[in-house]
Amino acid sequence: MSTTETQNMTPPPAPTHRLRRSRTDRIGAGVAGGLGEYFGIDPVIFRVLFATAAFFGGAGILGYLLAWAAIPEQGRDRAPIDGWVASLRHRQVPMWLVALGAGLLLWLTAFSWWAPGPFFPVMAVVIILVIAFGRRGDAPKPPSQAPSEPSVQAAEQAASPQADTVSLDKTTAEQPTAPPPSWVVDSRRWISDSREARNIRLRRAFPVKVATLAVLAATLLTLGLIDAATGIPVPVYFWFATGILGAGLVIGGLLRRTPWSVAILFVPSVIGLIALAGSHASLHDGVGQRIWTPTTSVASNYNLAFGHTELDLRSLQPQDGPRTIRIEEAAGDVHIFAPATMNMTVVANVRFGDVGVDGSNDAAHGVGVSRLVEPLSGATGQPITVIVHLADGHIEVDRS
Repeated sequence: MSTTETQNMTPPPAPTHRLRRSRTDRIGAGVAGGLGEYFGIDPVIFRVLFATAAFFGGAGILGYLLAWAAIPEQGRDRAPIDGWVASLRHRQVPMWLVALGAGLLLWLTAFSWWAPGPFFPVMAVVIILVIAFGRRGDAPKPPSQAPSEPSVQAAEQAASPQADTVSLDKTTAEQPTAPPPSWVVDSRRWISDSREARNIRLRRAFPVKVATLAVLAATLLTLGLIDAATGIPVPVYFWFATGILGAGLVIGGLLRRTPWSVAILFVPSVIGLIALAGSHASLHDGVGQRIWTPTTSVASNYNLAFGHTELDLRSLQPQDGPRTIRIEEAAGDVHIFAPATMNMTVVANVRFGDVGVDGSNDAAHGVGVSRLVEPLSGATGQPITVIVHLADGHIEVDRS
């Protein structure tokens, strides 16, 4: 009589070994006890490490708080960070905003000027804990065994009526891996939702963005052509740019298609407008370095957009009447040289900067600086008045 017996033997799954904060072996939140149990190490070692690392810029304290937030307590599947991530994702808070806030908080607590601390110990603690948290749901995996297939010879013997064969087919199912932590799953979904929402916003705002940038480029090009021909005050560029960009943001907001990327250009436009407002210098006047050394007569205006202006009156011959000289510059420095005997009065106006006279240490500086430099005693000749308007920079009067 021929009998064929096939037995499938599957070993029971091994118990899952998860990282949890201890409820029994604890001094604070049970972090050290849970780490010791998970890694098979005396928890005292972890307590000593946390306490020692606390003296390196507070790395131990930061690490312990991160561990408390990311490791669930025994008997629970969710850690405090799981609820935080789920709540932020549910409220549709942008992830970049949370990352910026976390980075700012880390800087304030560990790397700011008032609490300087070493960078590498803190980052090492963060990296180690991130790796440990990522493994908290993993279970040790036994070596996998491929199921053994019956050989051709065994099949032939099973088909033979005279052969009594017992075939044992042993298959060992792989231990199923535990699911990742909840905060990891929620974070991945959060990132996916944020990307999808961002793509939708970009697609909706694209027409407004293109229209705003096109109008801005056309306007600046037109202003540049007019400036090259006749001259336009530098602040006019920033007035138009600020107005166009602001209008694009307002219109986009009303249409619920706000082109937020345009706001990057709006910031320097406003800064330039504030810094150069009131200046009458133009790019038509040129940039770089200008040195004027009049000898017989002086011009009424000396203008430069950006750079170094130098007016040297030491070789100027006596004039037959009063003279008024205006110097206009948007940003840079203005240096005026004159002999000590010249009857010269300087009216210096700086929006943001300082005014120095004869190399003295009492230079006036700040915002909205205005200084009157009167002639020295014993000065002779026709009066010469120099009026300087500088938006940003330094004015120096040197009478030697």
